[in-house]
Amino acid sequence: MKNRLLTCASVGLALLTAVILSSCPQTAWGVSGDDPNGRAYSFTPIAFLNHPAPGGGNFINDFEPYGLQNNGGLAFAADVSTGEGVFIGHAGQISQLARSGQSAPGGGTFGAGDLGRIGLNSGGDVVFGFILDPFTSPIGVNSGFYRFSHNNQVLSAVAKPGDPAPGTGGGTFRGVFFNTSINNQGEMVFAGIVGVDACVFCAGADIAPGPPGVDGLGLGTGLFRADKHGKLSSVVRPGDPAPGGHTFDWAANGWINDGGDIAFGAHVAGDTCIDFGVPQSAQIFCAESVYLKDAATGAIQSIAHQGHPAPRGGTFRLAFGPVVNNAGDVVFIGNLTPEPNDVDGSRNYGVFLFSRGSTTAVAVPGDPMPGGGKVLSAGLSDSTYHVNNRGDVSFSATLDTSLNGGGVPDTGVYVFSKGSVRLVARTGTPMFGTTIENLGAPGFFTTAPTVQAGGIINEAGQVLFSATLADGRVVLVLATP
Repeated sequence: MKNRLLTCASVGLALLTAVILSSCPQTAWGVSGDDPNGRAYSFTPIAFLNHPAPGGGNFINDFEPYGLQNNGGLAFAADVSTGEGVFIGHAGQISQLARSGQSAPGGGTFGAGDLGRIGLNSGGDVVFGFILDPFTSPIGVNSGFYRFSHNNQVLSAVAKPGDPAPGTGGGTFRGVFFNTSINNQGEMVFAGIVGVDACVFCAGADIAPGPPGVDGLGLGTGLFRADKHGKLSSVVRPGDPAPGGHTFDWAANGWINDGGDIAFGAHVAGDTCIDFGVPQSAQIFCAESVYLKDAATGAIQSIAHQGHPAPRGGTFRLAFGPVVNNAGDVVFIGNLTPEPNDVDGSRNYGVFLFSRGSTTAVAVPGDPMPGGGKVLSAGLSDSTYHVNNRGDVSFSATLDTSLNGGGVPDTGVYVFSKGSVRLVARTGTPMFGTTIENLGAPGFFTTAPTVQAGGIINEAGQVLFSATLADGRVVLVLATP
């Protein structure tokens, strides 16, 4: 098949350091036993932990898969011996874009690591947030938003601390928050932490610039857009009107499609602030609801809101991390825990799809999965789910089975397409001379889906994820149908 990656490839990044994996990638097969068509996936290793990383040292701890092009090009973050780095490439060749300790464009030094999801478009342009030295609380303060241009091979700062912030309230950027996105026109979205006066935008009303607990910080978190030339505009800032007569007090986690529609997560004043016990002085955050902003009209639509009914029963305790495709389909994760104090970060999360005006459940706790087991919980972190332009949804899940014993649940990665779910890989799937132990890296795995295990899907149906193998190796792998 033309999409199968069976040969070594090059990304040709003349200005970047590259590392070549030994020989061509291996290929192994895995088959979903419940797939009536017997469709299979070939597995191609991209990189292994404890192997050399571009720029020196080894990959350590974990891989964080974030972006996958239709030609198999990819973007990911990984810990390295000297901190953390941002990487791009293909099977056979990986290149480094940024690493802790390097000078950052626009000033400063890259510090503790990247900030969540890396954006990658079909042309090879990449966007990401990165913490600068010194590390400053709340998290994201003293961080910048950066773009790598594939055309001129240059990494530049789009927004950095001290730059003017657009939108009502003005002020300057103090940093950026987690997760970024870039579309094929080069338009970007990112969450910015801005310095604001408590009432500069509220016409004298006593409204704080963000969630409860940030009043004394003089900070707020909003969502911002940059065009292909880097010109900034505001998408949503604290104090902006929200659907239903509400007021936004926090916004982040944006995703922009090729038409300029932006899906994002946000919290509104008056809703319960679920902060998972982390004080606002450490992280400006309230668990969010999901919204979609129409590029043509500027109208903002509520997709899934705290306290509203969820498909197939239950109530959304929270909904987060939306991804929108070019058809306007939005995939997101929702928590269905009924009790306010029982959101423990490991249970009752499902995958949901908003399409053509209605929301359906892709996979929720209790659903049987191909290959065995029922869903305990969907993946909890960014890039453990995705939707391509055909409407195929990839996702990871923790299962109620335990092939390896000890009460540690199995994990799997799946694709939902045309109303049915098929298995990509799960605990016990044969791979590279052994089997999968669990998705992601072992150091992050307890009773919940692993941090940044992946599950990104492209138009060819390829899926990017990471896995720990039964022989102890940890691999970033591309599955090709």
